[in-house]
Amino acid sequence: MKRIFITILILISLISLYAQSPLKFNVHIDPQFSWFSSDEKNVEPDGSRFHVTTGLQMDYFFEKNYAFALGFGINNLGGSLRYADSALFISKGDSLWATPGQTINHHYQYLDFPIGLKLKTEELGYLTFFLQVGFNPMININANISTKDDSFDREDIRESTHLFMLGYHAGVGAEYRLGGSTALIGGVRWTSGLTDVTDLDKANIHQNSISIHLGILF
Repeated sequence: MKRIFITILILISLISLYAQSPLKFNVHIDPQFSWFSSDEKNVEPDGSRFHVTTGLQMDYFFEKNYAFALGFGINNLGGSLRYADSALFISKGDSLWATPGQTINHHYQYLDFPIGLKLKTEELGYLTFFLQVGFNPMININANISTKDDSFDREDIRESTHLFMLGYHAGVGAEYRLGGSTALIGGVRWTSGLTDVTDLDKANIHQNSISIHLGILF
């Protein structure tokens, strides 16, 4: 996965050398807190998790201040859930049971392909402000659960996790121009899931997160 990420970064760097003005690229690393929401009382959110997501984004400006945004990233998400009743997870063909009243920490990793629309202001001094909204199609590549009492210790539950997840995002931020087309990016982004995360029949679990968007535009 690291080799794929580095290869894509090198390719984008080479493309950017020859790209015309409508194309802008940025690399970002986003500290974020993520948590769950549930539609059933017998499965309740019981805490958030701190993770970091990294990625690349290409902005195609079809007008001076309007762009289509397309990205690729590794998104680390999760949260804690408290189960009022027993719950079954499948781990490499084996059955794992959460006992009633138990809180389980979920850790998920996704390939994230955000797409959206970006709106920018005119440059004010060295600053440009922007708004971005869009969708996040994601593919799960890792899923495990743990508990404080070590009854579960990073148990693989990909068999109990939906492969595909769709979410939406909205964010605001600013770009500080350093020189030429290079700029520092800072902002805040909210992401919320539209589809169920787990294969648990007792509840629909949706993923939410809020992140600090930090990057370099080139």
